[in-house]
Amino acid sequence: MKNFGCALAGEEADVYFTLYNASNQTYFSERYLAKINKQGVSNNVEMIGKQSTIFCDLGNQDLLKDIYLACHIVRIGRMNPHPSTTLGRGPKDYRRPFGVGVLSLSDLLTADNSSSNEKEKPIKITLVNANTDNDFSTLHETLITPGKSSKSLPTSTTNLGVIIEMRMLHGELEQLKIEKPLLFKQNVSITRKLGFADVIMPGDVRNDVYIHLNTADFEKDRNKVEIIVHVLTDNKIVPCICLGDGEKPVEEYKSVVYRHTNQPRWNEIIKLMIPIDKFNDTHIRFEFRHCSGNRANNMRKLFGMSFVKLMKGDGTTLHDGPHELYVYTCTDHNRFENPSAYLVLPFSTTDTANKSINAQNNSNYPRSPREFFHVETTICSTKLTQNVNLLDLLRWKKNTNNVVDTLRRLSKVGGQDIVRILQDVLDTLFSILDDNPEKYADLVFKGLIYIIGVLRDSRFKSFTTVLDTYIERHFSGALAHKYLLSYLQRVTENIQMNHDYASSAFSSFHFLFKFCIRSRILYEQTTGGKGDGRFVSDVRSLFSSIKDFMKRDEDYVRKAQSTLLENCYIVFIELQKLLSPLDVSTLMMETIESVPQSSGLTGVKLKCLSQAIKGKLFTDSSSRSYILPLSLGILSSLIKGEQELRICLSIVGDILASYKHLTLTEYESNEIQLIVNALIGILLNTLLHIQKDQTVGPNAPGSPSIVSLCTSCFICLLKLMKEGHYEMLISTMAHDLEKLCGFLLRLFCVFEHLVTMVIFPKDWMVMKMALNIVILSSTQYFCQPLHTYLIDAVQNEPHSKDSQSIYETPHDEGVQSRIISHCIEVWNRFFLFASCFLTQPCLQLETFTVEKRSKIQDKYGDLREPMAFHAVSMWDKLGSTKAEFKSKTSLFLGVTLVPGSGLRKAVLPIISDIMDCEFQSKGNFSQLEDDLSDKLDQFVVQERKGDNNYRDLFESVLMQQSKGKDWEEKGVHLIGKIAQLLERLIDYRNVVSINNEDKRFMKISCIYNLMNFLYQDRSKRDTWARHIYRLHELHLRKDEHTEAAFTLLELAKTYNWSDNLIPEDSYGRFPQQKERERKEILYNKILVHLDKGQVWECGIPLCKELADLYENKLYNYKKLSTILKTQADFFTKILDVKRLPPIYFLVEFFGKSFPAIKRNKCFIFRGNPCDKVANILQSLQADFPNAQPLSFKADDSIKNGQAQYISVRQVNVTASENSRFKGHNVPHEITLFYQGNEVNEFFYDRPFQKGVEDKSMPMKSMWLDRITLKTTFRLPGVLKWAEVTQIIKGEKISPLKIAVETMKKTSAELELLNYNAKTYGVVEPLTMKLSGVVQAQVSGGITVYRDIFLTESYAEENPDDDDIIQELKNLIEDQFRILSECIIVHSRLIDDTLRPLHDEFKRQLLELKRSIQHDTSSPGPLPERKESLNRLGIKNEDRSNKSKSVFHTPETQATRLIPKSYKRGPVSPRKNSDPGLMISQDALSGIGTSDSSSTSSSSIPHTRDSGSSSSLDINNSTFYRSSIISNVSNRSSSDGDTFPSIPPPLPKRGGSRPNSGTGSTSSGSRSDSPIPETDPPAVPPRKVNEAPPPLPRKTSSSNLSRRSGEMPVITRETLPTTHENPVPSRPVDSGIYSGSETSLKDIGEIQITVPSSEEFNGLLSVQIPVGGTAEPEVPPKRTPPPVPSRPKRTPDHSQ
Repeated sequence: MKNFGCALAGEEADVYFTLYNASNQTYFSERYLAKINKQGVSNNVEMIGKQSTIFCDLGNQDLLKDIYLACHIVRIGRMNPHPSTTLGRGPKDYRRPFGVGVLSLSDLLTADNSSSNEKEKPIKITLVNANTDNDFSTLHETLITPGKSSKSLPTSTTNLGVIIEMRMLHGELEQLKIEKPLLFKQNVSITRKLGFADVIMPGDVRNDVYIHLNTADFEKDRNKVEIIVHVLTDNKIVPCICLGDGEKPVEEYKSVVYRHTNQPRWNEIIKLMIPIDKFNDTHIRFEFRHCSGNRANNMRKLFGMSFVKLMKGDGTTLHDGPHELYVYTCTDHNRFENPSAYLVLPFSTTDTANKSINAQNNSNYPRSPREFFHVETTICSTKLTQNVNLLDLLRWKKNTNNVVDTLRRLSKVGGQDIVRILQDVLDTLFSILDDNPEKYADLVFKGLIYIIGVLRDSRFKSFTTVLDTYIERHFSGALAHKYLLSYLQRVTENIQMNHDYASSAFSSFHFLFKFCIRSRILYEQTTGGKGDGRFVSDVRSLFSSIKDFMKRDEDYVRKAQSTLLENCYIVFIELQKLLSPLDVSTLMMETIESVPQSSGLTGVKLKCLSQAIKGKLFTDSSSRSYILPLSLGILSSLIKGEQELRICLSIVGDILASYKHLTLTEYESNEIQLIVNALIGILLNTLLHIQKDQTVGPNAPGSPSIVSLCTSCFICLLKLMKEGHYEMLISTMAHDLEKLCGFLLRLFCVFEHLVTMVIFPKDWMVMKMALNIVILSSTQYFCQPLHTYLIDAVQNEPHSKDSQSIYETPHDEGVQSRIISHCIEVWNRFFLFASCFLTQPCLQLETFTVEKRSKIQDKYGDLREPMAFHAVSMWDKLGSTKAEFKSKTSLFLGVTLVPGSGLRKAVLPIISDIMDCEFQSKGNFSQLEDDLSDKLDQFVVQERKGDNNYRDLFESVLMQQSKGKDWEEKGVHLIGKIAQLLERLIDYRNVVSINNEDKRFMKISCIYNLMNFLYQDRSKRDTWARHIYRLHELHLRKDEHTEAAFTLLELAKTYNWSDNLIPEDSYGRFPQQKERERKEILYNKILVHLDKGQVWECGIPLCKELADLYENKLYNYKKLSTILKTQADFFTKILDVKRLPPIYFLVEFFGKSFPAIKRNKCFIFRGNPCDKVANILQSLQADFPNAQPLSFKADDSIKNGQAQYISVRQVNVTASENSRFKGHNVPHEITLFYQGNEVNEFFYDRPFQKGVEDKSMPMKSMWLDRITLKTTFRLPGVLKWAEVTQIIKGEKISPLKIAVETMKKTSAELELLNYNAKTYGVVEPLTMKLSGVVQAQVSGGITVYRDIFLTESYAEENPDDDDIIQELKNLIEDQFRILSECIIVHSRLIDDTLRPLHDEFKRQLLELKRSIQHDTSSPGPLPERKESLNRLGIKNEDRSNKSKSVFHTPETQATRLIPKSYKRGPVSPRKNSDPGLMISQDALSGIGTSDSSSTSSSSIPHTRDSGSSSSLDINNSTFYRSSIISNVSNRSSSDGDTFPSIPPPLPKRGGSRPNSGTGSTSSGSRSDSPIPETDPPAVPPRKVNEAPPPLPRKTSSSNLSRRSGEMPVITRETLPTTHENPVPSRPVDSGIYSGSETSLKDIGEIQITVPSSEEFNGLLSVQIPVGGTAEPEVPPKRTPPPVPSRPKRTPDHSQ
């Protein structure tokens, strides 16, 4: 105890520490008392902070219990500590409860010895005050019991608890005092276990009594009771009450006083140390006194007493356990002067029967019938007993007539009573034997057997050491051996009389023999060494009877035989004290050999033999010479029959281990040779068999433990062998080559298994290295007969006269052939073993840490090098027979992959020899190439062996070896090819082993390069197919279904539509089946992937191929129907499903640190429709995290530097013309696919300034440098990228051509968006595009082009550009027409929130039209336009007065790509078709830049810019739709809409697409600025064959007002014809009613107003004033309304 932190208000205290068992809620140790004075420290100044004790006698079972340390604090002072109260002014020596604390010791008791002894651990005990006095004794249970919270118990902030330190000590107390003297120097007290310890050694004398004050039942007025305990001997009080170790015994003990209860529970333990000679007349008296705190009455008033006697009348002690004591009333303590007055009274109910009635009615001490006092007693005495039978035995001399009966009743005594006084009992038995052996010998013998049987009980097993100690130190029967030996022999010979008794006797055989040996020694000591000579003969006679007994084969003796054998070896150990080792070993081996094999006692016999081998008998040379041959005979027969393998191998291991401690002289060397001849062949066969055994179980022959045992024995035997042993072993087999071959074959097989199997745990490196050293040294000896005896047999030449004898007779040709095959097999097995040895993981030092590697090299060296050089030397000795072993290419190739340049250089020439043998036998290397390729794929990829250094060394060494050979040319080709394969395999291995998604780009690239290399050789198609599957899986992980389909298509191309059976592939993906069946399965998988990838065009040819197969070859119409449905579904999806074109990127890798397959190379990447440059760059940096993005042109320093740079830019596609579509009316959906797919030519532009830059018009001098790129294959394909193989530079694009290309691109985009708006009702992209074209006039558009290119000065300076200028004018006019139609469609599809923006579009378009009226001219109206004007009743002459001319729109590239069904022309109208909207040819035209692509830095034709308002890059392909307005409504001036009306817009869809507040720039941006960089809202795809939703009419009040007034009613029948030719037809799905069932007939009659010719001309013509005419009236400027911001939405990538 280090500190006592409880405030006691100036009072003293007793602190008790006790060990408490929470499991059974009992104390199991004495109480340790620490006294505290008023200052809160120890009474002894020297013990302040050092009060300590040791709780001893704890057994192993005690440590497993739920043990707590209970601390009870009792204060010594007034009844109440507060002096203000009445109770606080009384006596100051009352013992009152204060507090309780508990501490769990489970962690401390179960801790390891090392951890528990490291340091002392301070632990704080918090004290909790009791609610009431009576709870004090049980409060520790409340604190320990789970669920009982101590929060409700009162605590004090001034009480800090008791600070203690604890540690765990293991061992005997006396030994600890020697080992830790400083610990016991501090006057450490001893606190013993409550009761006996687990072991009571002879000589330990105890006579302690423990009194447990439990409870009492008093009258109601009996409270504040104090118990005073006295111990009286001879009616005198004696000081034998022990308060603690080190404390002086006292005469009285006062209990704790509890208030307000008449049933107090003290729960206090008192220890009494009573002398053994005073025990008989001792009793304990308990005085009960009522305590008062009043000063007037400060006497303790006696009101009762109880007592208990410690001895009974029969001489036994009071039994342990609870006792209910009577309470006798007494008021005068003077009456205690004569204790005999109350000793005649009964003290408890059990004592009442022994007292007379008169004694019970004692008037001096009347008994209160309702008052009782409960105590528990425990007597720990090694001299006194509580058993009557045992007491009679100890007092046998007092009644010699009853000795026989007393000995017979000994078997009724319990074991607990016997072990307490074991020494006295044994002394009594042998004293009886010495008194009259003829009469009592039999009973004494049975008594000894019973006592020894008791000690064999698990409860008293620890007392066997007590018995051994008694025999060695305290036994004194010098004549007992005479009677015990004869009695043992009699039991052995008369076993059939009492089987159970004989078994019990044999169970005690070793102890009885110990008594005999000790008795004989005592006898010789007594007689001075002059024995009678009968002992040896008696012993031989006894073992002769035992041998006869062991030979018996009856079933009823099996148990007795087994018991006797189990105890025999201890007898032989004891016999060595009196007999010579040779005599003892002779007796032992004769006894062991007498056990028959069929008795079933083999295991017991082997255990006896094992104990003999481990003992001193085997270390003596004379006894070992007798034991070893017999033991080897027994063990070899059992091991050969695989009986009791575990114990047999253990014995062999003990035999071999014993020679490590012996000095190996010639005698021992001969013994080792004897062991080798007897066991090496058997161990080899056993190892081979048990390694193949699949039996499950711990004792099965193939269990890991038995394999390890057998291996250890074999290796230990080899380690003991010296050179002479090897020579002797081989010489015994040299005359028989077949036997020698068999032995060596088994030996190398075992060696191979030892270095490949997991025999020892992974971290047993020392054991593994020891194994390898032994194998290596043994191999050097066992390889000598390979070239000494077997090489001649392989070459068909007898080696010597001795070995020639096997070929002497003519009929030996079969034997000779068999021997030759065996010799070749031995050589093959040797090379296989050498390969396994060199490649075993524990020898690969490169895989270890630097520290571990250096330690292994320092201690063992590199064991691979000597084995490699040894294998090479053996190969060289083969000479001309090397061709027999050329099939071992894979073995030597695996060895060459072992790290170490020296080892590799030594072994690689073997590959050259194999190449020579292959060429000499076949004339080519085809088979060898296949073997090398397959094995390299396994070694490099799967086993991760080899590196670039190996590849260089492989090539250089083999190239050097091939010089001057006949096969040099072919060999060089093979070596180069294998070196290339190695390079690709290493690159593939380095990235494919990564489990996560990192290095995906490199994985796919390496797999593809390896596939291309393997594809060249059809013999490697199986390996090639494996990589096909890996590439397919990598594509599917990223949902790249298109590339996955093309990957499987490469595999499908290798099969034909034949019925040939092809085998199951090596990867379990396809069973054995017909070739066409496998190709059909692959085609179906490909079609699924193509469908998911939305490349249906690529799947249609496969469908046709399958349809032809089903229709014309298999006639399977059911499958034909299915595939035709799939084909039809593909056709439908091509037309109906909206697909976004892919985006292509140019990726360049710069830097020498990139892998060779990427270093300074460029690739075209096929991206998703919504991919950006940042997406591609981020995905590449996952493979190359150190790479930096490059934004400028790379020079040589970057290309040749170590830093990594990646350049990514978007490129445009140069679509190849499809000859199938020439001259045909092909829908736009079909041609659009080929604009971004099946392409291999791309381009990008780089702007530069030519000449002097005009700051006001930078576009005037901006040119483009166009770079064209061509790839290795078309995209999409097997990969998402293709390497660029050709770069074409030099094409310069002038500013005028830039303007033309920009106009074409913008017009095409507008046409496409307008079509999507009318067809699908998607208006948001059109709104954004109109905002960019109509409002954006910053760095491009008509005004800029007019000021630069449509001037007389430019025409004069560039006379060669007349055609291009005219083309630009035509494009401007065409764009005005497209814009006008787009605005009309836009007007009908938007809701009221976008109406202000729409009005702004119309106003700016009119302003744009008027702004070019003064500065442009046109050649005049087209002929078609004149005809259309005439049909409308408008004369061209009238128009010429107002307009100089209109722009001519010739047929351009964009219009050539438009399906003819959408062009103007004399096409007959289709039945029930809706004439739709017809806009005149000279309709309003508009021009503008769609985005920042028209700026000086990015206005590149066919280039997709990140800031474009639309993500649709149609690349010069669009549809052109022209219609003529047949009826134009006359709108009111308040409407402000000067454009013809069209059918009403779509209603808003709830949540499907945001129709309000969209289509413009974000708030706060300029109205004429381009649309911000963002992707267009995704269009939800329509299902196949699903018609687009109809466009319902608008029902707003403004529309109703437009329909009011007198309007002619026009129906389909009365619709005027405005063309000389019929109205051109259009598909059902064209126009804003495309796909809808609504037609003009369904709509009914429409009332419209036809405007006058002047109004119509003003609306649809661009008036260019004639010189001198008045300027047109310019409408007042209006502030454009705010542009609603476009809502954010996530694009739908499923399109």
